[in-house]
Amino acid sequence: MKTLFRYILRELVAPFFFSLGLIIFIFMLNLVFQLLGRVAGKGLPMSTIFEFFFLNLAWMIALAVPMGVLVATLAAFGRMSADREITALKACGVGSIRLLMPPLIAATVLAGVLIEFQNHILPLMNHRYRVLRSDIHRKRPTMMLEAGVFLFDIPGYVFYAREVDPNTSRLKNVVLYDENDPEWQTTITAERGVLEYDSIEVGFLFTLMNGEIGRASKLKPQEYHRTEFKRAMFRVKAPGMLLERTDSQWRSDREMTLSQMYAKVRRLEKNPEKNRRQLAGYWVEINKKYSISIACIVFALLGVPLGIMAQRGGLGVSAGFSIVFFLVYWIFLISGEDLAERGYVSPGVAMWAPNVLFAALGLFLIWRQTRSALTIPWDKIAKIFRRRKSAG
Repeated sequence: MKTLFRYILRELVAPFFFSLGLIIFIFMLNLVFQLLGRVAGKGLPMSTIFEFFFLNLAWMIALAVPMGVLVATLAAFGRMSADREITALKACGVGSIRLLMPPLIAATVLAGVLIEFQNHILPLMNHRYRVLRSDIHRKRPTMMLEAGVFLFDIPGYVFYAREVDPNTSRLKNVVLYDENDPEWQTTITAERGVLEYDSIEVGFLFTLMNGEIGRASKLKPQEYHRTEFKRAMFRVKAPGMLLERTDSQWRSDREMTLSQMYAKVRRLEKNPEKNRRQLAGYWVEINKKYSISIACIVFALLGVPLGIMAQRGGLGVSAGFSIVFFLVYWIFLISGEDLAERGYVSPGVAMWAPNVLFAALGLFLIWRQTRSALTIPWDKIAKIFRRRKSAG
């Protein structure tokens, strides 16, 4: 028993760490493509750029660990099934429960570690990332702007600049749309300008030169006012985006430990009707920390019968299955989060539904395996693809 337990664990270790590293690498590569243009060449030291990306590792690890468990179980049991080791073990009287025990125990340990990781390390790194980003925006406000790209980050405003100098915060060919007035839509254009952070008003200060202000009536489309200026200053308040970020003591729900969120929930529950949406957000985050961690156990439960059915131990097949199942899992999780925050379903149901669904599927496949050997018909699948290819 102990020899079999250790043997299966050894089969799981290599594909788990390989897939974990590969998944994190893919996440990081995607992040680099998205954000490198915003941080590189902005006059920031390399240590700050490195820290900027390093602090994103926490959420990547939190997502990569459950997916790595699924890849590892699929690869290990797929290889054992392809080499007829599963058949030999069953012929020797080894039942499904004994085969399941090593991955389930390992996944349970990983789930416990991941809960602690999400409770302590993830909130800390999320907080440090937000503070770092806030500091960068205050010292380099043009970090928010990308040349030739419209910026929609502040509600009610749209910014555009054809040229952006991150070192001097100077702009060229500036356009500022203001839609906050219910009666007037304001469009400000200028040949050049300077963008600064306004710590007093908590927002941005635009100093624009050689431009004009156009005001179009929303109630009377034919009414339009135009004013030219040589030099003008415009303040754009952004308290919801900047005020909280300037206070390093303030934390969002993603930056809180479980105990901090429970304490916040108790305070909000004193007036549940007024704080309904906030309460839903905190309960979603609390349940999500647990559900993503427990997904390690669920994916181990699902990966074992799928690997035996696949009868192929390559990482390519395992990764393909894992991507499909994890995408479905993540769609359920994100959709549930949105529905819970809108009040359509309870946060507990929304966050735990994917785990229940996949656990039920895993138990069903295990039950079917005990009654009759199930395999994936690769030959039929290949014929279908060949027919479609020849038809195309």
